[in-house]
Amino acid sequence: MRFTPRLPQDNVNVSKTSDLREFFWLLGIILAVLVLVYLFLGFALDVVVDRISPKMEREIGVVFNKMYKIKDNEISPLEESIQKLLDSLVEKAPALNMDYEFKVRVVENNDFNALALPGGNIVIFSGLIKEINSQNELAMVLSHELGHFAHKDHLRRLGRRLVLVVISSVLFGERSSVAQFMERTLITADLKSSRQQEVVADKFALDLLDKKYGHVAGGRELFQLMKKKGNLPMFFQYFSTHPAPEDRLNIMMEEIIINGYLVKETIPLDPIYRDQTVVD
Repeated sequence: MRFTPRLPQDNVNVSKTSDLREFFWLLGIILAVLVLVYLFLGFALDVVVDRISPKMEREIGVVFNKMYKIKDNEISPLEESIQKLLDSLVEKAPALNMDYEFKVRVVENNDFNALALPGGNIVIFSGLIKEINSQNELAMVLSHELGHFAHKDHLRRLGRRLVLVVISSVLFGERSSVAQFMERTLITADLKSSRQQEVVADKFALDLLDKKYGHVAGGRELFQLMKKKGNLPMFFQYFSTHPAPEDRLNIMMEEIIINGYLVKETIPLDPIYRDQTVVD
């Protein structure tokens, strides 16, 4: 009998599937685990956030005050005027039972945006002030940010961002391309929650607007302005932290009907909003 050498039918050193397929399978598992860890830590963070004292939050806010060059001892006439409006809104919002003072700061920036910072500071970009046309619209902006304070959204977002940076940096190193890819993946996993926070803050603002004026004029106009400034295509809306202005407008109109809110005339902005500049 002649011996004919043959390769074994099974070889543990050779995969039956392609290396590329195994790579994507392994990558998918890693991403799934990271998303689950991120979401779990996010839920744990929500419990911690509810226990953060106002004193600790003020200390956290100092870092952001420096970032936006906020000086407590300097305030412009424009900021003073907006502060009076903010104070009148806070008086109408018993849900804001917090042991710190809410303050407005205007920052020179062309973006149509406003921010709620830890410690009670509300930052409004000058680009937003240049676009709005009524006191009611400005009140809607301020009320929306107060809604974030009422639900501590600003702290939840900050905490989740910190968790995100720690996870990606520990596993893949700082500023690596892999770390940046993982960050984007985890952010996408949490965007739905972020958009829901915005909707809840909108509803809070609409109710506060009604308490302040006895009607909700200004809310609709604000989102119509946002829509006019440009809607994101549907694909990009999926990756946005905020719902599309058109969607927010539709939700707002439904809330107006459901709650029987009145819509009356808006109050024009004081000329100071067009003439004054902020403190450098």
